[in-house]
Amino acid sequence: MAHLSRRKFSILEAGSPRYVLSRKKAIGKSIYLGVAVSYESEGQVEWACSSYDGTEFESHEDTFIADPSSIGPEQFEKLNNIIIQTVRDFATSHNYRIQGVCIGCDEKTAKIVAANPALKCPIRSMCTRFWFDLDAAPCTYTLRGLSLTEEAASAARKVYDWFTPQFPGSIPRIAVDPETNEVLVDMDGHCHMLDLEHFEQTTDKPTWDKLLQLSEQCKQRKLKIIFFNSTPQGGGVALMRHATIRLMRLLGVDCRWFVAKPNPDVFVITKRKFHNVFQGVTQDEQYRLLQEDKDLWVEWCEQNFSNYWGQGKGVVDTADVIIMDDPQVSAIIPHIRKLNPTARIIYRSHIEIRGDLAGIPGSMQYDLWDFLWSGFISKTDLFISHPVAGFIPPRVPHAKVALMPAATDELDGLNKKMSSSDIEYYRRVFNRCAEDQGSPGISGDRPYVIQIARFDPAKGIPDVIEAYRAFREQLTARGLEDDQQPQLVLCGHGSIDDPDGTVVYEEIIQLLNQPEYRPLSQDICVVRLPASDQLLCAVLRGSFCALQLSHREGFEVKVTESLAKYKPVIAYRSGGIPLQIEDGKTGILVERGNTKGVADALTRLYTDTAYYQDFINELRTKEQDSKRQQFFTPFQSVNWLYLATELAYKGNDKAVAMNQPAVADIEGTYMGNGEVRQWNAKYVREYWQNSA
Repeated sequence: MAHLSRRKFSILEAGSPRYVLSRKKAIGKSIYLGVAVSYESEGQVEWACSSYDGTEFESHEDTFIADPSSIGPEQFEKLNNIIIQTVRDFATSHNYRIQGVCIGCDEKTAKIVAANPALKCPIRSMCTRFWFDLDAAPCTYTLRGLSLTEEAASAARKVYDWFTPQFPGSIPRIAVDPETNEVLVDMDGHCHMLDLEHFEQTTDKPTWDKLLQLSEQCKQRKLKIIFFNSTPQGGGVALMRHATIRLMRLLGVDCRWFVAKPNPDVFVITKRKFHNVFQGVTQDEQYRLLQEDKDLWVEWCEQNFSNYWGQGKGVVDTADVIIMDDPQVSAIIPHIRKLNPTARIIYRSHIEIRGDLAGIPGSMQYDLWDFLWSGFISKTDLFISHPVAGFIPPRVPHAKVALMPAATDELDGLNKKMSSSDIEYYRRVFNRCAEDQGSPGISGDRPYVIQIARFDPAKGIPDVIEAYRAFREQLTARGLEDDQQPQLVLCGHGSIDDPDGTVVYEEIIQLLNQPEYRPLSQDICVVRLPASDQLLCAVLRGSFCALQLSHREGFEVKVTESLAKYKPVIAYRSGGIPLQIEDGKTGILVERGNTKGVADALTRLYTDTAYYQDFINELRTKEQDSKRQQFFTPFQSVNWLYLATELAYKGNDKAVAMNQPAVADIEGTYMGNGEVRQWNAKYVREYWQNSA
C-alpha cells in the first residue's frame, strides 16, 4: 500500500503563533467540506477534499493504492480512516468546526459502484462516520468537473448551500416540494447520517425482528402510508416525523409526509383557540372559537387540499393509510373520504385535551371539541391517544381508541452521544446566542439545572424560576457561596405555528426584573435558540439535572431525552409525564404548583452525592434501557407499520373494501381483513407484541 502525496491541507504546529491565536477564538470557525472520490483500475483510488468557509477554499489531494491481493470493501474502510483522520487533523489544528460534508464521485465511478454493490457500504460508512465521529452532517451527490479538486470544491459549495451557515450544528435546510408540500426529509435522501445497522444496535431483538417483518409485509403489499400535519419544523410532531421517514426510507417502505402552507392568521387560531383551549391554560372568553374563525380555518384546509393533495396530485388518491398528526389540518378528512373511500384514516391526538372541561356543555372546550369531532374527526377509522385516560375526549367511543406515546430518536442530533469537546463547543455557541439576547451564559466551572421547552404558557416557566429562587435560598442557608451554587438554564426552539413564543419569552424577561428575582437574574440563562438539534443535545448533556414543570402536557419527549442522557428529572405530575418517570428511581414527581417541593428535591439532589448517584446508576441499568425502547423511533415505527398492515385493504379480498360500512355504523374499527376490532383504549404494542 502506498500514498502519492500532492496538494495537502495545512496543519498548524502546536505552539506556533497561528495555532495559539486560533485557540483564543471563542467559537471555532465553521467550515464545509467536499470530498470527491474516483475509483481507478487495480484498486487505485484518487481522492480530493476541499474546505469552504463561504469565501475561501483550501484543497487536499491524495492517491490511495489498495493492497492488490485483497481489494474489497475492507480496503476502502482503510481509505475512510485516512480521510477522516486527515480532515480531523486539519480542523483541529486550525480550530475549525466542520458543520457539513458532501461526499461524491464522478459519473464513471458511480457506474462502477452501481455494478459492484459491495462498494456502496464504504461510501455510506464514510457518511455515518462523519456524523458520529466528527459531528458533521453528511450528504452524498454525483459530481461533475474537470478535475477531482474542482469536483470537491463543487461539493463543498453545494453542502454550504444546503445548510444554514449562521446556525452551528444545524440540520440541512428544510426542503418542501412546491407541487405537493411533501417534506423532503434529509434533503430528499441526499443527507445520509445513519444506516439500518445503527438502529439495530440500539433496539432489542424482538422489536427489531418485528420491524423487519412488518416492513417486508408493507413492501410486498405495496402499501402507501402518508402523514399530515401543519409544519415541518419545530415541536414534537415534526421531530418524530423526520426520524420516522428516515427509518422508513432505509427499510424501503413507501412512507411520505405532507404539511400545510403556513398562514399566520390561521396559526393564531389553531394555537390560541385550539391548542391552548384544549389544554385549559386559558378560560378567557376572547379565545372562544367564533364562526369567522371556523370559516377561515376550514377555507385554509380546503385550499391546501385542492392545491396540493387532491385529485390527480398522487397524494391522497393513491394512499392506503393516512395519519392525521394533529387537529390543525383535520378539516381535510371529509375530502379524503370523498376522494379515496378505501383509504384508512387514523387520527393521532398528540396534545393534552382536558376531557373534564370538554364534557361540560357551554364550555369553550365542549364547543371546540363538538365542532372538530362532529364535522371531521369522527369520520376517521381509529383514534390514537396518549396513554392517559383523561386525554380521551367525550363522544369518542373507546372501542375506536388505541394508545401510543410520543417518541424521540436515539441517533439524531437531539440525542446522539457527544464528546466533551463537542459539549464545550456548543456551550460556547449557546453563550454567543445568550449574549446576542442580553442573557448571561453558561459558566464553564459551575453546574446548572435546565428546562428545555418552547416558550409556551403551559410549560410552567414562572414555576421553574420560583422553584430555583427557593432552591438558591436553601443552599445559601446551608452556607454555600454563590459561586458554589448551580445556574438555571431556560431554553428551547421556536415553531412557525406558535405565535405565543415571543409573548411568553418577553413575559419571562419581565418577570426576572421583579425585585424577588433580580438578585438571581445573572445566574438565569433565558435563550430562544435557533434550529440546531445538537445545540439542545449538548446543553442537556452538560446539565446537572433537568426540570419539566409543565402545567399541561401530552407526553413530553424532553423527559425521555433527559432520562436517556442519564439526567434525573424533577417534574410535575402533569399529563403523561408520570408514565415516563419512576418516582424516586429515575426522577422525582411533585404535585403541580408545589414549587417548594421542587426546591426541596433540587437541594437534596445537589447536596447528597450518594442520593444523586443512585439515580444515575438506575438510569444506566439495562432494565431502564429496555423500558425506554418504547419511546424511540424503531419501536414507534413498529406501531405504525402494524396499524398499516392491519387496517389497509390492499392485499386482502377486494370484497372487504367494497363492503366497508360507514364509520358511524359500527362499534369499533373495520379491519383490512373484514373483521371488526374493539380496541378498548389499549396500547398498540399490546397487539403486535402478543401476535405470532
